[in-house]
Amino acid sequence: MEMKNWKKRLFAIYTGQFFSLLSSAAVQFSIIWWLTDATGSPLVLALAGVAGFLPQALIGPIAGTIIDRYSRKMMMILADMTVAFGSFILFITMYFQEPSLVLIISVLILRSIATAFHVPSLQASIPLLVPEEHYTKVAGWGQMVSSITNIVGPAIGVSLLAIATIEWVLLLDILGAVIATSILLFIHIPKVTEDKSAAPLSFVTEMKEGYQAVTQHRLLIKLVIVMTIVAVLYIPLGTYFPLMVRNHFERGVIEAGIVEITFAIGLILGGVLVGFVGDRYSKGKTMAAGMALLGGALLISGLLVPSAFFIFIGLSFFMGLSGPLFSAPFYAFIQTEIEPRLLGRAFSFITSLSLLATPLGFGVAGIIAEVTDIAVLFAVTGCLIVVNAIITYKMN
Repeated sequence: MEMKNWKKRLFAIYTGQFFSLLSSAAVQFSIIWWLTDATGSPLVLALAGVAGFLPQALIGPIAGTIIDRYSRKMMMILADMTVAFGSFILFITMYFQEPSLVLIISVLILRSIATAFHVPSLQASIPLLVPEEHYTKVAGWGQMVSSITNIVGPAIGVSLLAIATIEWVLLLDILGAVIATSILLFIHIPKVTEDKSAAPLSFVTEMKEGYQAVTQHRLLIKLVIVMTIVAVLYIPLGTYFPLMVRNHFERGVIEAGIVEITFAIGLILGGVLVGFVGDRYSKGKTMAAGMALLGGALLISGLLVPSAFFIFIGLSFFMGLSGPLFSAPFYAFIQTEIEPRLLGRAFSFITSLSLLATPLGFGVAGIIAEVTDIAVLFAVTGCLIVVNAIITYKMN
C-alpha cells in the first residue's frame, strides 16, 4: 500500500472531519436544548437519548459488513450527506411550522444510523493510509480532534441560539458536511486487496467473519470485555458530574462549568500526549496506566470532604487526561491485530457491544446514587476501574 505523504493526507481528512464533527456537535446540542426548552419532559429527553445511540448499536454489525464490502471513502461521504439531509428536512419544516416530536426523533435516529457507518469507516481507513508504527500516535490525534469538537461544538450551538433561532443553527450541518465531503473527494484512500480466487461470501457469513475475528483473538476479546466494563462504569458518570458538584460539594452552576472545562482541557492534552508519545510504550501497559489514573482520580473524588472542591477540580483534569491514554492504544491495537479487510466489521461489533451495555451502566449507577450517595458512586466506580486496570496490566 502507498504510504507516501501519509501525514498530508491524514491532516486533510482530519481537517474535513473537524468541521463535520464540530457542526454535528453544535446541531446535536441545539436539538436537545430545543427539546428541553419546548417540552421540559424528562421522558422526551430520555427518548431523544435512546434515539441517539440505540440505532447505532443495533445496526453496527450490518453497517460494518457493508463498510468492508464497499469504498470506505464513499461510506464516509454518504454518512456526512445523510446527516446534512436530515438537518435540511428539519430546517425546512421548522422554517414554516412547528415540527412534530416524531420528525425530530426520526432525524436523531437518522443521525445515529449515519454515525454507525461514519465512525467505523474512518477507523478502518487508518491502516490503509498510515504506517503501522504510527497507529497509536494517529489514534491520539483522532481523540484530540474529537475532544475539541465535543467541547467547542455545544458552545457554538449555545452562541448561535442566543442570536438566532434553531433552524438557522441546523444549516451548520450542511456546511460541515460540504466541507468534509469536498476534502474527501480529493483524497485517495486505497481499497482493501481482496483474494480474487476465493468464492464470494454471503452477507451473513461476512458478518460472522468479522465477529469471529474479534472473538477468536484471545487477547483482543479480553481487552474488549475490559473496555466494555470500563465504558459501562464510566459513561454514566458524565451525567452525574453536575450532581456531584451540587449535592456533595454544595456548589453552583459556575463551579459545575469550571469542572467540565477542566475535564475537557485534560481530555485534549491527553490526546496531545498520546500523539506525542505514540508507540514508545506497550499499548497494553499504556491502557492499564490510563485506567489506573481514571480509577484513582474517581476513588479519591468520592472520598473528598465537601470543603475540598478545588482538589476535585484538579482530579477532573486527570480524569480527562486518562481517557485518550486507554482508548487510543486500544483502537491502535485493533488496527494492528485485525486484517484491514475485516476492520469495518470489527470496529462496528466492538462499538455496538459498548453502546448496548451502556443502559445497564446507567441503571446500576442510578440505583447506587439513589440508595447511597453520589460520592459513594464515584468511589465505587473508581475502585472497579482500578481493578480493571490491574487485570489489563496482567494480560500484557
